[in-house]
Amino acid sequence: MEEIRAKSTKNHELREVSGQGVVVTNLHTQTCQSAKDMLKAMRIGNINRTTGMTNMNEHSSRSHAIFQIVIEMAEDQSKSIKVGKLNLVDLAGSERQSKTGATGDRLKEATKINKALSSLGK
Repeated sequence: MEEIRAKSTKNHELREVSGQGVVVTNLHTQTCQSAKDMLKAMRIGNINRTTGMTNMNEHSSRSHAIFQIVIEMAEDQSKSIKVGKLNLVDLAGSERQSKTGATGDRLKEATKINKALSSLGK
């Protein structure tokens, strides 16, 4: 496992890739050998998340987080590989802007978060 990484400065974009469906660009992938490795990767991801204070929440999440666990199992006898995927998603907080007291950059950020969340329902 690697040490804590600095926040990525690369933009993430949604792209449709033939044969793969919709993918997000510039994501970090970490190979883990144990549950301990996975928990460490999750801690690193949480440390790198953006949070900010609003009137509603002192540590309001200002970023989305997606943690995808892919487990591969190889069977010696049949020489087959089975794959399972689990997606853990934590979306940034959606708060009524009038109640947050947000101004300036924090208000622009909240607008983007709410827009992103509302697009999920379409």
